Amino acid sequence: MNEIGVNISQKRKSLNMTQEELSNRADISTNYVSRLERGEIDHIRAETLFNIAKGLNTTMEDLMGDGINKEHIFGYYQTKLINTLSKIDNDKAEKLSKSILDLLSSGVSIDDNNK
Repeated sequence: MNEIGVNISQKRKSLNMTQEELSNRADISTNYVSRLERGEIDHIRAETLFNIAKGLNTTMEDLMGDGINKEHIFGYYQTKLINTLSKIDNDKAEKLSKSILDLLSSGVSIDDNNK
């Protein structure tokens, strides 16, 4: 169970999200999130894990895996964009995401000097 708690904590921190924000999104107490991340919870209901995964914009499988996104660690601006998109209405976030992808696929030049 500790592995799930570690994965939840890593994912939450990568999104610059507080335990309170996650608890609100997952409809669980902040104390439960804290105890879960510390490995003090032995069993978690599938519905609770699903709500946590949804609150973190990930899947249950990712939270149960052997680490969060080890192939790619997001940079500062990627994390900030993900965090910003996760805080707004889903329809608006989807439209903004599409616009960003359209802009990138249009062949627009990206200045690598502005990291």
